[in-house]
Amino acid sequence: MAVEPAQIPKERYSKSFEKHLGVEFEKYQDGYCEVTLEIKDHHLNIGESVHGGIINALCDIALSGAVTSNFVDKAGTVVTLQMNVNFLKPGFSGDKLTAYGEVTKQGRTIFYVEGGVKNQNGELLARASGNWFVKRPHG
Repeated sequence: MAVEPAQIPKERYSKSFEKHLGVEFEKYQDGYCEVTLEIKDHHLNIGESVHGGIINALCDIALSGAVTSNFVDKAGTVVTLQMNVNFLKPGFSGDKLTAYGEVTKQGRTIFYVEGGVKNQNGELLARASGNWFVKRPHG
């Protein structure tokens, strides 16, 4: 991982979907998260472009990461309530995709986050936004 290992709980990452997918965390702090994924053939759909589920997953990982980066020391439960993804352009095998998310409004339990996915040329492949529920632990 590109970010400081202490920032992301190792025990959570080691068995996570993110690791299985091949995602690397690049930035993870202060309501912002950025992750990267090198696209391989197994990330493609039958039409040989990046599967929409991969784009959705990258958005969910980055936007959720933006929420959890606000309170990594006080881990709580974070659940995606709703997320919209607008697909703008395809990605292909060999691309290095960067997904990012930023908290733009924070309530007591609901966070609104915006972000997207870009390729290595900075071209926007998708825009995303949504709401996340945060249940903070007691104490």
